[in-house]
Amino acid sequence: MSETPFFFELGDERLYGVHHRPAGCSDGPPRRGVVLCHALAEEKLWSHRVYVSLARELAREGFAVLRFDCRGEGDSDRDFEDATLASRVEDALRAAAVLLEREPGLRRCIFLGHRLGAAVAARAARQAPQLAEALIAWDPLESGSVYLMQWLRSALASQMVATGRAPNRALLVKALEEGRTVPVDGYGVTPRLYRELAELHWAPLVQAAPCPVLAIEGACEPPFWRQTQRMHMRAPAMTERSLQWLRAGVQ
Repeated sequence: MSETPFFFELGDERLYGVHHRPAGCSDGPPRRGVVLCHALAEEKLWSHRVYVSLARELAREGFAVLRFDCRGEGDSDRDFEDATLASRVEDALRAAAVLLEREPGLRRCIFLGHRLGAAVAARAARQAPQLAEALIAWDPLESGSVYLMQWLRSALASQMVATGRAPNRALLVKALEEGRTVPVDGYGVTPRLYRELAELHWAPLVQAAPCPVLAIEGACEPPFWRQTQRMHMRAPAMTERSLQWLRAGVQ
């Protein structure tokens, strides 16, 4: 297989991506295309190695894959505080268009998202049904509000262990509701992102999906998206279930 890192444009900003192509593409187009939508903030960081392995396994199965950094994260333009859930959906749609431009033999792609990236992938599929062949969601967030409260609690607990003191979670929520940005794990969570997460629910996204959906619960894997005692190179259960579903043929 081949792996090509490159930048692509969205307006006057640049996004970083890596295009994974199967071996033997000179003899014909890849079977299908997959766009990978990553998790948020520290969860993206800890799951990065798993995503690289996933892209390579998909390429070995004959899929063309584009993994990319949303604006505000990784090597793409924009500060984290200036990125939103809506901008991440725009990024996923642009990534899908770029993959199809680079693979002219394909007309649609599969959106695969992890954690918050599952919501990004689902919204992208809903906004551009003509591009979406299927949707795969790894451990989708059932509630954005619950996710944010868990993130705040985890970050404050880590801060307490490291420094012996931490602000009250209720005070951070109050600051967000008053229109102030608050630091969480070194990331600035803005009032807009707070509102977007508060309004995020997985069930309506699935119901509105314009394509076949495979949702895989995170309980089948160790939590590779969080800091653990060992380095996770891949997500074997999620990867195999995804591949089995794709091998069976998405209609």
